[in-house]
Amino acid sequence: MPRDPAAIARLETWQATGRLAVRTAQDGFSAHFDWRQVPGDGELSVRGPFGAGAARISIAADRIRIESGSEAPIEIAAPYDALEPVLSTRIGFPLPLESLRYWLLGVPAPGIAVEATGADGFEQSGWRIAARAFGAVAGAPGPLPGQIEMTRGTTRIRVLVDRWRAGTP
Repeated sequence: MPRDPAAIARLETWQATGRLAVRTAQDGFSAHFDWRQVPGDGELSVRGPFGAGAARISIAADRIRIESGSEAPIEIAAPYDALEPVLSTRIGFPLPLESLRYWLLGVPAPGIAVEATGADGFEQSGWRIAARAFGAVAGAPGPLPGQIEMTRGTTRIRVLVDRWRAGTP
């Protein structure tokens, strides 16, 4: 099945579970993740080995809520100008949450300038995104990636999707 990036970007209900590895100039770690997306809302849960470093990020059109460890939850209202510094402080690295839901699907976020960087990638918002290992997923309008790599400066985030589900949960 050929990839139609516009149709894939319109996919509103999906779930991805897998593993991620983050490397910055100062640190690195790996974790398991579970992302559930429904129309207008997303929830990303991340947990390190043996449940260490667990965090839950709830994403809605008008707010983002970050819960991690014993620290008080943080809520940021749209527009998300303060989001990246808060995330970097809370989780230790920049995380492009506004675009990430699209990048996991292997497509650029709509409404943001994009530059193609080759057959498997693009650049958007200062990040280089490469998506690979595409496979058919029941309910998706085209193949979805099994591997995504996002890099900006000295930060590299590698995502391995173990399981995709698309359509009605």
